[in-house]
Amino acid sequence: MKHQTSYLALALTSAFALPAQAQVAATNKAAATTERIEVTGSRIKRTDLAGASPVTVISAEDIALSGFANVEEILQAGIGNAGRSVEGNESSWTQGANTINLRGMGENRTLVLVNGKRVPQFPTATGGTTNFVDTSTFPSSAVERIEILTGGASAIYGSDAVGGVVNIILKKDYQGTRLNLRHENPQHGGRDKSKLALTTGFDSKFGQTVLVVDYSKDEMLRGGDRTLTSGLGPDNTDTYSTTTAYIRDRSKVFHKDEYVMANQQQCQQLFGDYGVWLENESRYKCRYNTNRDEGMQTAKDDWNLILNQHGELNDQWAFNALLQYGDKTTDRGNAQKSISPTIFMDRNNPGRYSYNAADFAASREFRLYRRLDDYGQQRDYTGKQKNLTSSLGVTGQLGDYELELSWAYGKSDYTRQGRNQMKADQLLKLISFNPADATNPAKWYPMNPLTAAQRDQLYGETLTDAGSGLNQYSAVLTGDWFDLPAGPVQFAASAEWAKEWYFDFKDADTLSGNLLGQGGTQGEGGRKRYAAAGELALPIFGADAATGQLDASLALRYDRYDDKSDVGGATTPQLGLTWRPHSDILLRLSAGRSFRAPDLHRMYAGLSRSFAETTLKLDPNHPVGLSDSYESISAGNIALTEEKGHFVNLGLVANLTDDTSLTLDLWRISLDGAVYSESASRILANPSYNQTAGFKSCNDLPGIGYIMQQPSGQTYQDLLCVRRGTINSAYEASQGIDVELSFQQDLAGFGKLKLTPKASYLLKKEYQAYAGGERVEETRDNYLPAWKAEMSARWSLQDLSVNLSWYYLGTAEGWNNWVQKDAAGKEVQTQVWSKLAAYQRVNLNASYDFDQYGEVTLGINNLADQMPPLYPVGHPNRNVYPYFEEDAGYNTVGRVFYLGYEYKF
Repeated sequence: MKHQTSYLALALTSAFALPAQAQVAATNKAAATTERIEVTGSRIKRTDLAGASPVTVISAEDIALSGFANVEEILQAGIGNAGRSVEGNESSWTQGANTINLRGMGENRTLVLVNGKRVPQFPTATGGTTNFVDTSTFPSSAVERIEILTGGASAIYGSDAVGGVVNIILKKDYQGTRLNLRHENPQHGGRDKSKLALTTGFDSKFGQTVLVVDYSKDEMLRGGDRTLTSGLGPDNTDTYSTTTAYIRDRSKVFHKDEYVMANQQQCQQLFGDYGVWLENESRYKCRYNTNRDEGMQTAKDDWNLILNQHGELNDQWAFNALLQYGDKTTDRGNAQKSISPTIFMDRNNPGRYSYNAADFAASREFRLYRRLDDYGQQRDYTGKQKNLTSSLGVTGQLGDYELELSWAYGKSDYTRQGRNQMKADQLLKLISFNPADATNPAKWYPMNPLTAAQRDQLYGETLTDAGSGLNQYSAVLTGDWFDLPAGPVQFAASAEWAKEWYFDFKDADTLSGNLLGQGGTQGEGGRKRYAAAGELALPIFGADAATGQLDASLALRYDRYDDKSDVGGATTPQLGLTWRPHSDILLRLSAGRSFRAPDLHRMYAGLSRSFAETTLKLDPNHPVGLSDSYESISAGNIALTEEKGHFVNLGLVANLTDDTSLTLDLWRISLDGAVYSESASRILANPSYNQTAGFKSCNDLPGIGYIMQQPSGQTYQDLLCVRRGTINSAYEASQGIDVELSFQQDLAGFGKLKLTPKASYLLKKEYQAYAGGERVEETRDNYLPAWKAEMSARWSLQDLSVNLSWYYLGTAEGWNNWVQKDAAGKEVQTQVWSKLAAYQRVNLNASYDFDQYGEVTLGINNLADQMPPLYPVGHPNRNVYPYFEEDAGYNTVGRVFYLGYEYKF
């Protein structure tokens, strides 16, 4: 059996295609050979490229000519990525990871595949709750193409395919050896990037082998490296941090003043260049510049090895195998750690300290504010990630049908080291608020620097040890079932079994709260999944019919979850229609249901405790105005069910001329029962959450709820505890229009020109946290740009090519509470609508192939040196660091020059 690679240059693909490599299956029938291809969105091989759902194809050449060096960059710049996404620097919990958010439905609702198979999720959850797949795992040097299906596809793939599917297809058929070198240098300094890749492919008795070795190194970009983020905001009205070094001695036990502030000499001694002395300030004269060290882009050191093998076992059967190993180290910049604990001293035994006043019969209260520059190092957090992805499959003829059996296994391990923490228990042993102890080496008076011995005693680190994994078996049977007048009815039947798991552990000090100002939760869990699915491709009218060619596709899938959640089973149908009234015109419709099983961390997250107060009168006899203190517990919720979605897409594909094609799609996606983190106030306001009758402790509650208590001698009940968590209550929907135009022209002796403009317009993006709650329209209320566009212009003449790529992010609108003055001059808060300006980047590069000397590429990314748009004057965030909307597609690197070189062996 012989296979050839199809590049699918036009995005005219079937809405239902296997997430595996697009191939051309050569089938000998009589004297003719008919090509059949597989495309993301269906398991049925088809004889045409046009399909019922929109699929965009990004080739390896597209990535190279775009100016971007990485998969994650081109995915996030694409028009399908319509919402907030993780951009490598979101937080220290997920540093170095990237996501794509198709249709704005959430990064966890975009299914990411590699060679058509699932890969493990990132070990830790973004925001501490949401699991996702890291799109930066595979280097661009190993990628043959990326197929992006926008819209639901759960009837083919099961969970997660709500906003769409991204299928990263790796190089399979490759001959020769190439060495690629690239270096990027930003005009404003910082964030240099270097990349080296060796790709080789050869034939042997074992078949075709492709081997890729890739190394990349990215420097960190800090807030101090850019004018926008190094100062005090656009209007210079932001303030340096007041948390430097001072003591609040409430009862003036050891000081004549309640506030004991660092003087100018101490400010300089403790904080050096980071200290800022403001003489005109009445109290907080010693300030601290936190912007300098804050990380804007994470440093990365990344190794990847990819081995892709395929060959023939005999005339009827072929095999394929993939092995990928990645080793990535990241460093995320943070401002220096600050602490501000309240500490009580035993009034009857001065020198004894505790964080709890109840430990003493009588106490004195102090509060310590201190920046921890004493450790002598920057507070960079280091993450180390190791990834393994593997798969093995065989494909062959079983009578008149084709059978594919495959196994996929992957795991990801992630550790994180958070520096410059302070141990709370050791601080109580060393602290002294008595200035008489300033010279006592056994005590630390906070206005003094720490000694080396004191640093060693107090120093702590927050540590994460996390991992995730996936093991999956699948079988797919495809072929022609029977004939109709218009042609054969094709089918695909598939079955899957999968197991996935994760763990996210923290060190004992972090979990116990022994690191001042540092929290964290951990969790561990897994689940098994069984699935069966079927598809039909029905030719209703042939191409010679008076009405034109009409085809239908049907898909149905059932997933059964074997875990502790309330998902059970999920059935998802899908329908597709394509109609060709003319050979150059295709009308298409796809519609169906989608679903997403709950995030593992949302189900299995461990307990996190804190204390809070409420003035709600849960017992009518509770005294008016008396606050009720309670223990607040946050944990996973195993009672979650699946999120249920619906989608529809109506499109047009037209070949306007031999050189020009148009694609137009109108789409809508909605989701019911989306997860929402229920707040304590809403829990307490709902009597159905009262679990007092059945439980004595919130530790024992299986889900969210609260428990009352009535202490002995008290005439009313008060609140004992509340258990918070996530529930299935939210509604989310997105709808819009996509348009793409492709034009290419042979300019005779002046080369060739190709233009590909694309645009997406969000008509509406809605979110409602719970029934009866406010429905937010994010393009109007929450600064989500409605317009997103891109265009590539490519001109080539013999060995020379010039490429220009334009990326556009439209204006963004939203409402905020602004502080304004009323007619009487009094400051009041009012809701004000405002708009962010549009943002655009232009990448320009030129390549020349010197034949035996290799190919050289010179490029400039962000040619106009565009920075993120600023909030309007008066906006509450205009002068609040980082002074722009984060994780929204904006970039602070600025203009970047790069040089690339490719040598062919």
